[in-house]
Amino acid sequence: MVVLLVAITTTFAMAKLGPDDRDTVLGEAGRLALGLQHAQDEAVMTGSGLAWRGDAGGYQYFRRGPDRNWVPLENAEGFAPHQLPLPVRLVNVEVGGLKVAPGTLVVFSPSALGSPVRIVLEANSERAAVEVGASARVVPGHGA
Repeated sequence: MVVLLVAITTTFAMAKLGPDDRDTVLGEAGRLALGLQHAQDEAVMTGSGLAWRGDAGGYQYFRRGPDRNWVPLENAEGFAPHQLPLPVRLVNVEVGGLKVAPGTLVVFSPSALGSPVRIVLEANSERAAVEVGASARVVPGHGA
C-alpha cells in the first residue's frame, strides 16, 4: 500500500513539474510573435516582401526570388521553418478580419501598411492569439 501511495504521489509531482499546456501555447505564441515582427521589420528595412505560411503542425517563411516566385527561407537566421511541439497546433489565421485557408501565404509588405493578421494557437483547451498590426503581440486566453 505504501509503495502504491509513493508511486501515485511521484506521478502527480512529475506531471506538475513539466510545463503545462498554457505555458507551452504561450511560449509558442511568443516565439511566433517575435518571428512575425521580425518578418515585418525585415520587409520594411530591405524593401522586399516577406511571407509566412502556416498549417496545423508548423509554419515557414518565404522571400520573393528574382523570378518573383516565393522561395522558402530554409536556414535564414530567425526565419527557419518551425514545427510546433505537441500538443500545440495552429487553428486559425485571419488577415484583415477574414479567415484564410490553411497554407495561404500571409505577405508582409515593404510599405508596412498591410492588413492586420491574427493567428490562433491551441494546446488542448488552452489558446493564445498572435496579433500583428503596427507591432506583434500575444493575447492569451480561451477566446483568443
